[in-house]
Amino acid sequence: MNYRAAFCMLMTIVLAGCQTTGPRPTESMEVRRMRVNAVELAYVEEGQGETVLFVHGALGDWRTWDGVRPWISPKYRYVSYSWRYHYPDAWPKEAKDYAFSQHVDDLVAFIRALGVGKVHLVGNSYSGRMAGIVALKHPELLRSVVLGDPSLAPPTSDEGKAAVAAFQKDMGKSVAAAKAGDSRKAAVLLFDAVNQPNTFDTASPARQQRWLENANSVGPLFAGGGPAPVSCAELGAIKVPAMVMGGALARASYRYTDEALLRCLPPGTESSQVPNAHHIWPAENAEAGAKAILNFISKH
Repeated sequence: MNYRAAFCMLMTIVLAGCQTTGPRPTESMEVRRMRVNAVELAYVEEGQGETVLFVHGALGDWRTWDGVRPWISPKYRYVSYSWRYHYPDAWPKEAKDYAFSQHVDDLVAFIRALGVGKVHLVGNSYSGRMAGIVALKHPELLRSVVLGDPSLAPPTSDEGKAAVAAFQKDMGKSVAAAKAGDSRKAAVLLFDAVNQPNTFDTASPARQQRWLENANSVGPLFAGGGPAPVSCAELGAIKVPAMVMGGALARASYRYTDEALLRCLPPGTESSQVPNAHHIWPAENAEAGAKAILNFISKH
């Protein structure tokens, strides 16, 4: 074999290795199943090492976090799962067991079923709140926790209260549509409320489709039981290393609640804002967010 042929063969092997070991396209991810609490939860995983578990928020699924996977999986074991009844699963005729406490119980059971010991837990919005409750009640399961706009602490300033009231007014439009039985309209209004008004129409068709594929969950989301209030003193007793995170362009209500939360959490709690991104930042600036998470969890 001459030098040129040997070199070409070597490059073929190297390139083939890069193709098989690098992050896979979303559509080629193998969706696995984990049975917990009498349901099967769909999840995907990639990479090796310590587990970083990503939990989506309202009307999301395992794909919510797929944008961060190319930066996380080369260094850690990336795992992302879907809540009960969310894509790719079919929505049941009844969903009486769909409530905040149930989602938290499912999350705890899922971590234990993984059988990997402590994990780095990442949540945003509704799941940021879930992650906070797990950090409070089950610190033995976590190495660290990322709390994305979890709305765990109410603001005390007049400006903060006004920002929250404006947000709640927009959320009320989604609640009204859900009560009227129009899941699609409720889903669109929810998207606009948590990001910025009238932003759904400017989202990419793929992002719109993913959001609407979980539209059936919006009614049970509002009807199900919400989280119990958490005091500032309780938050100050969290033993797990934490980072509060949000999009730099997120609504003011999230900024004020994050600031209130940081005043409650123990000294040394970190914070990070993802530039050029709203509340659901993984769809808008996944690279910057992933790098902030990597920088944080590398210390723990």
